[in-house]
Amino acid sequence: MPQEAGDVFIGKINTFENSLILYPENVWNKLVNRTLKKLNPYKAKHNEFKRDFFRDVIEMELDSSGRVLLSRRFLNKLGVIPGEGEEVVLAGQGDVVELMSRDKYEGTQLTDEQRVSIAEDVMGDFEWEDEE
Repeated sequence: MPQEAGDVFIGKINTFENSLILYPENVWNKLVNRTLKKLNPYKAKHNEFKRDFFRDVIEMELDSSGRVLLSRRFLNKLGVIPGEGEEVVLAGQGDVVELMSRDKYEGTQLTDEQRVSIAEDVMGDFEWEDEE
């Protein structure tokens, strides 16, 4: 992680997967500011989203050995049983890190055909914002 990321991370349960996304504090703050600007406090669905968005969030600080401690509540949400020797995977994804059980991570592996299909669907018509 870049130096500006610091030692504080914000963990949020992934909306779409059974995993924990670890955001450096500066990245999290940017995401929160962008998200809150899009919400209208006079729309009930926006308030529901906001409540749920912040529900499963935890602030974590690296200890002197570069480790973080996860509460039992978050481990349970991830399907990781403390004390059972279960392995977890930290998968870097640009400016965030995704944490999930090894079994779950291995179950997300795409086939070659799926990889081609998703790449075409997501990136096929993509236009870079910084290109003219």
